[in-house]
Amino acid sequence: MNDDTPQMLSGLRCAWLSSVNEEDIQFVKDGAVVWDETGNFVYVGEWNQRPLNEAIVWEDQRENLLLPGFVDVHAHLPQYPVVARAGHELLPWLNRFVFPAEKSFTRHRAKEHAPRFYRELKRNGITTSVLFSSIHEDSTHECFVHAEASGLRIVLGQMMMDRISYSGLTATQCLTAAIEGSERLCARWHGAADGRLRYAVSPRFAVTCSMELMKKAATLAHQTGAYIQTHLSENREELRVVADLFPNTPDYTGVYEHAGLLGERTLMGHAIYLNDRERKILAASGTKVAHCPSSNLFLQSGVMDWTALDCEGIRWGLGNDVAGGPELSPWDVMKAAFYAHASRAMVTEHPAVPSLARLFHAATAGGAVVLGDGSKSGKLTPGHVADAVLWNTQETLPYGEPLLERPADEILSTLIFRGNRAKVEKMWVQGKRNFDLLDPTIAESHLGDDASQTQSFQSF
Repeated sequence: MNDDTPQMLSGLRCAWLSSVNEEDIQFVKDGAVVWDETGNFVYVGEWNQRPLNEAIVWEDQRENLLLPGFVDVHAHLPQYPVVARAGHELLPWLNRFVFPAEKSFTRHRAKEHAPRFYRELKRNGITTSVLFSSIHEDSTHECFVHAEASGLRIVLGQMMMDRISYSGLTATQCLTAAIEGSERLCARWHGAADGRLRYAVSPRFAVTCSMELMKKAATLAHQTGAYIQTHLSENREELRVVADLFPNTPDYTGVYEHAGLLGERTLMGHAIYLNDRERKILAASGTKVAHCPSSNLFLQSGVMDWTALDCEGIRWGLGNDVAGGPELSPWDVMKAAFYAHASRAMVTEHPAVPSLARLFHAATAGGAVVLGDGSKSGKLTPGHVADAVLWNTQETLPYGEPLLERPADEILSTLIFRGNRAKVEKMWVQGKRNFDLLDPTIAESHLGDDASQTQSFQSF
């Protein structure tokens, strides 16, 4: 193609809504959105001010609402089949439900479940997801194979455990398998699919990891540029166990600090019970937080102090934390966040509830910031990638009243509290249409050579 060849442009005529910043949203009822062949937005605005360019192929979707794709920053793929198992706090819940589910997450099971899980992400409007797999290297590889076929943006890592493990191996064998398996997976998948797939070095949490494992995990991440994901201060009993295991560290965050796990590409799940020193060291290191309110309520863990994180400048996004969270839906996560913080505000001296605009930002642009992608994704704005979801909102108001006739704040409020009634009609990732819910064979037809090479990754 020479430089004089007209570039094909894709355009939608639709209502659209997006974050402007943490406290402001923008809504246009009769809008236009255009992206180019590279999958980047070139125009987002009013229909009557649209570019008059014959190269634009327009699609009329005026009855539907376009939103940025959701960025969910914390979930566990193998745990999805055991959602909604209530009645336990974190540690006994892990032992009764989660460890057995992960132990049974064989390569064959991953091959069956991973494509179904990715279709569920699409059904919930999630275009980017940060995921833990199980301790099985071959299963994690299989999850990556299907992540590539899904067309989604996936950050994923093999679960690393050596102090407590469901593998049946010795602690030394577990450590070796965790490090060597993560090295191979990271080498194969970090940055694959033109950067759409990325690796996260994933020590589960200090309860199940030796200091040696955590230090080796940190070294691997720093050498490769991979993310680090783990869990921090989710549950009071967890804190007591960690204090007993690591008596020479000042606090829970100090364990990870000593291991070298903190940093700008590190994502800590939960971060509920932090002291002032911990928040300051997280802020100084640039470590990010995944706020998982639905999981924190479901497992009776507590409520994260989002205002204290804000005061220190700690960036946070939202995660469904399946299976701790009973639903993948970011609408349900935002709703849980509002209820959790509103309840906390009733009993604290300085109540503060995040605005609905802030919660929507955390589920979209804020999640992109957590992943270091804030300058290029998470919003409907020129220059950002065209990761977007078209929603049918016709059933969100009682009696089928038209939602898109309402003011922007009422539209957002309705979606956060009744978004489970909205339906995804279409999805684009990097400008490519991506919605195969009705025909799973579409994803299967895009499987690459790795689908038949999974046996080269170890299983135990």
